[in-house]
Parts: sequence; C-alpha cells; structure tokens
Amino acid sequence: MLLVGGYDGGWSWTGFSDNNQLWDWLHLLLLPIAFGTFPLWLKYGRYMSRPRKLALAAAVAGFAVFVAAGYTVPLGWTGFPGNTLWDWLTLLVLPIALMTVRMRPATSREIRPAHICLATVLGAAWLVTLVGGYADSWAWTGYPGNTVWDWISLLLGPVVVTSIVIPAAVRWMSGDVERIAAQEEKKREQPPRRPPPLPATRTAPHRTGGGSEAPRRWVSVR
Repeated sequence: MLLVGGYDGGWSWTGFSDNNQLWDWLHLLLLPIAFGTFPLWLKYGRYMSRPRKLALAAAVAGFAVFVAAGYTVPLGWTGFPGNTLWDWLTLLVLPIALMTVRMRPATSREIRPAHICLATVLGAAWLVTLVGGYADSWAWTGYPGNTVWDWISLLLGPVVVTSIVIPAAVRWMSGDVERIAAQEEKKREQPPRRPPPLPATRTAPHRTGGGSEAPRRWVSVR
C-alpha cells in the first residue's frame, strides 16, 4: 500500500517519490543485508551445498550484467548512470571489508592459492583505476577531487576502528570480562577430576595358636 501510494498516489509524506530509483533502495537495503548474511557465508561457506553456491554465483553474475546494462542502455530508473566507481566502493566494498576484517579471525579458514590470486587480480585492477583516475583523469572512476583523507575515511579508517580501536576500547572498559567469562564457562564444562584408584594390597597370612597354620585369607584393601 505504501509503495503504490508513494509512487502512484503521490503521497509525499512517504518520501518514496523523492527516492524513486533502484540506487536509493540499494543504499537502504544492501548494507543491512551484507551485515546479516556475509558473516554467515564467510564462516560457514564450507557447509553450503553446491546448488546453493551455484545459485549465489549466478545471482552475482546476473547483477553484474544488470549493472552493465544500466550504464550502457541506459536504464534511468536504476539510478546507475551518474554514479562513479567511488560511489560503488562506498556502497559495496566498505561493508564487505568491515565484515571480512571483523569475522576473518573467528572463521579459522585457510587462505588458499585461489584466494591469493583473486586478491592479487583485484588489487592490480584497483591500482590501474588509481593511475587512470588521477593521472589520466578518468571521470568514471570518481577519484579526481578525492584526497588521501577521503581514502582514509572510506577504507582505512573504518577498518582500523572496527578491528583494532573498538575491540581494545571494549576490553579496557569492561575489564576484559568477555574473556574471563569464556574461561569460567570452559571450566564449568570440564568434568571434575577424580583421584586415581589406589593399588590393591595383600595382607600377610594369619596364623592361629598351636603351631598349625590356619587357612590363608587374602584381604584386598583400597
């Protein structure tokens, strides 16, 4: 009802008419979706079934084709034309980088050669855009006009704050209570230690008077 009234009915109080492009909805929805799902993929990706992985890969590839069509056709309702590579970095790379840095130590996943190759290719492509954006003034990158401070605000600042500053501040302010509580829970889960059983001993044979030897009785003592 809100969508119909906001876009077709002219309900200005909804604010939908001022945000009538797909780009606006991506800004609204993509960040919480990334924060909610990407940590699960990063931590439990090895347990995903092959059909689900193929479906996700197909969805990513289809979205990339759709974005390319939005620029080349162009599709004005998508809001993609006019947005530069800098805008896409702000939209996609920042939340993914934050979640990767935050969740990577807890996943205990190995860095494989394929991961290194992918990171190398992406890094080389990014360097090419840096050179072209600043040296040759590639306008589609959106880099010209952005200073080192802007890059720190985009990538380095949030990553460092999320991965180093905030955890250190939380540990200091809480007295590292999270680690202490985890140790206490671990101690409670461990079964109590039982003392080892004493070895069995035998007593000397008991003799009665009269010189005759009584039947020997062996007593086991613990």
